[in-house]
Amino acid sequence: MHAMTRLLMLALMGLGMACATQPPRWSTQEQPTLDDARILLEGDPLDSIARDPHPSALAGIPIRKRLRPCCAFGTGLKVRVGAVPVPGFRIGNLMGPDDVGPHTYDSGALTRSVDPSDARRGMREHNGLVYTCRGGFIDTAHLRDYVDWALYLGAEIARHIYDGTTIVLPDEGGQRRVVVKPVAPELVDRYGRSRMTIQLAEWVGFQLSIWHEIATWYGWSWVKTFPETASAFSPEDLYSNLLGVKVVIAVAHRRLTRTEHLFNRSVDAWSERLLEVLGAVPKSVGEDAMRAVDQLWWDSSRRLPDKELTLRRNFDTANPVTPWLVPADRAPESLREACGDAPEPLEISNPEGLLAFRFADWVTLEIDVEESLAIQAPFNEIGRTVTQADYPLIIEAIREQNREEFGPDADRPE
Repeated sequence: MHAMTRLLMLALMGLGMACATQPPRWSTQEQPTLDDARILLEGDPLDSIARDPHPSALAGIPIRKRLRPCCAFGTGLKVRVGAVPVPGFRIGNLMGPDDVGPHTYDSGALTRSVDPSDARRGMREHNGLVYTCRGGFIDTAHLRDYVDWALYLGAEIARHIYDGTTIVLPDEGGQRRVVVKPVAPELVDRYGRSRMTIQLAEWVGFQLSIWHEIATWYGWSWVKTFPETASAFSPEDLYSNLLGVKVVIAVAHRRLTRTEHLFNRSVDAWSERLLEVLGAVPKSVGEDAMRAVDQLWWDSSRRLPDKELTLRRNFDTANPVTPWLVPADRAPESLREACGDAPEPLEISNPEGLLAFRFADWVTLEIDVEESLAIQAPFNEIGRTVTQADYPLIIEAIREQNREEFGPDADRPE
């Protein structure tokens, strides 16, 4: 989450900066082969025409570079700059499912949709927190971030599945890279390249999202003068992140990534349906839900970027991931009317492998942590280079620090 950076972006917009536009950056035009035509005419099942595209035919997805700012946990958030409170400025954060603008790959704060086929051409993404009956609070910016990351990673993995590669990512608390080992052709044939790479991208995309939470807990932020510790592992983060990589599975499985515009509109459609399944509520009900956990999950008397703004944090990286719902004894009447008295949380999974194929054996997220993190425990014991295999030790250390600062129940919703 980048709440303080969001303030800077809003300030720049107020100065009248022109909005950035973004032409399409990839497109593939697949052509049928003679074999495809023969199969169709010979009367074989239509499924026989389906095939994994050759790596050379895969679209060149550009790496993400922009900052999609959003959202500290809470509503009506007050702000300070240094020690000086900003009078009269509040961040609402809450949205309804109909308030979300069109998705744009690698969107920034000032990016607008330029899809000529989209009725919302020229509109910007509208990101915030949407409350859902079965998924709790969903951060739409986090969902979109990891839709985009999983798409990029999946395309790179698919292109290098046979020969392996190292995918260098922008620094975030250290130099990040995804190391992909060559996969034997017989394994690729057994599981299918599309199926394998989509699920590898889902898995490593979620690992990347966990690192973001770790880095921000230890003091890394996009803007050095505005710490993001208030946002690290906040109640909605991990579930929103995983929801994003799930969207990529649906979009990629249906071959809806062939062009940038098709991908963007497909993300919109799938995100809308997922929010519907989760039971997204109107903005006013979401605001009631957020106020219901004031002084339990967050503290409205605090100002950004106070770390103490977030009182409880969710460290649930295990499989499946369970969302935090507003406790029944705190649910306001509007939320009970929308969701019922005892809605069931909808757990979502992030599989560790595909039958006997274990993802961690073939793909590794490596981070050479920067000095400011390296001197802190437990990095001073692990060493400068960490991988997703080190997460349990790191997260347990964070959990203990969180309990010391916020109490023994600070990692639980109730």
